[in-house]
Amino acid sequence: MSLANSEVAAVVEHCAPTRNLIRGELLAVHQNYKIEDTEQYQLGRNRVRGSFVTPMFADFKTYIAASITTGKVPVYVSRDDVKAVAVLNDSETGYDQGHCDHTATLQLEKTVVWKKLNELNGQRLNQRSFANLLDDWASVFKATSEDGEVIEIKDALLAVRNMKVDSNNQVDSQVNNTRTSRGTLETVEAKAVEGKLPTYFEVQDTAYIGLGIKTIKLRLSVNTQDQAPSLTLQIVKQELLIDEIAQEFKLRVAELLPEQQVLIGTFKA
Repeated sequence: MSLANSEVAAVVEHCAPTRNLIRGELLAVHQNYKIEDTEQYQLGRNRVRGSFVTPMFADFKTYIAASITTGKVPVYVSRDDVKAVAVLNDSETGYDQGHCDHTATLQLEKTVVWKKLNELNGQRLNQRSFANLLDDWASVFKATSEDGEVIEIKDALLAVRNMKVDSNNQVDSQVNNTRTSRGTLETVEAKAVEGKLPTYFEVQDTAYIGLGIKTIKLRLSVNTQDQAPSLTLQIVKQELLIDEIAQEFKLRVAELLPEQQVLIGTFKA
C-alpha cells in the first residue's frame, strides 16, 4: 500500500473510532482509541467505594446504617479469622449486582491471653522456662488434677521447680531350641519431689474482645526423652473451641444486624 493510501486509511479510521455491533452491548473500538477517567480531577467521586475496618461491634453497625438507604446487604462471617464483611453496594438499581467495592469489616481482636495460649500450644519448654511462665501467669491459670481436684498454683509451681527423672531397666529373656531373645525395657518417669504436679490447667477468657467468657482447658504433658524434663501445654478440643467461637460470633453479628442477611463464609466479587 502506498503512503498516500495509508494516510487515507488512517483518516477514515479516526473519523469512525467506534462502530456498533449487532450482538448484545458490544462496541468495536479503534485500537488507538484511549479512554481516560477524569474522576481524579473532579471535586468528588462518581460513587461511594472503599473499605471500613473496625474491631468494635457498635461502630460496625453505625457505619452500615449510615451507608445504606433501602434493602438488605449481605454480611459474610468468616469462620477462620472471626471476621464479618458487609458488602454495602452488592445491589444497584437497574442492575443485577453492584460493583461490590464498598465494604464494612468487623475484625475482632484476640485477647492477650488467647494470643499467648496459641503461641504456647504444642511448644516444648524446659523446666526453668515453664516455671517462669507459670510464675508470670499465676493469676490466669487454674491447675487441676486428672480427677478435677483444684491444685494451688504455688504447689504446682513448686512441683515444676522440683522435678526428678527416674529411670528403671527391666530385662526380659527367652530361650528355646531354635531361638534366644533378650530385650531391655526402659521406663522413664518424671516425678515431683515437692508440691503437686497438675494434669490440666483451666483459663477463663473471651478469646476475642467482645465475646463471652469461656473455659479454655489445657493439657500438661511431660517429656523425658532427653533425660531432662520438658513440659508442653496443649489446648484441649481446640477445633471444637474454634467452632464454638465462630458460632458465637455469627450469633452476635445476627443479633447486631437483624435486618441484614448474615451468612457464614467469604465472598469475592
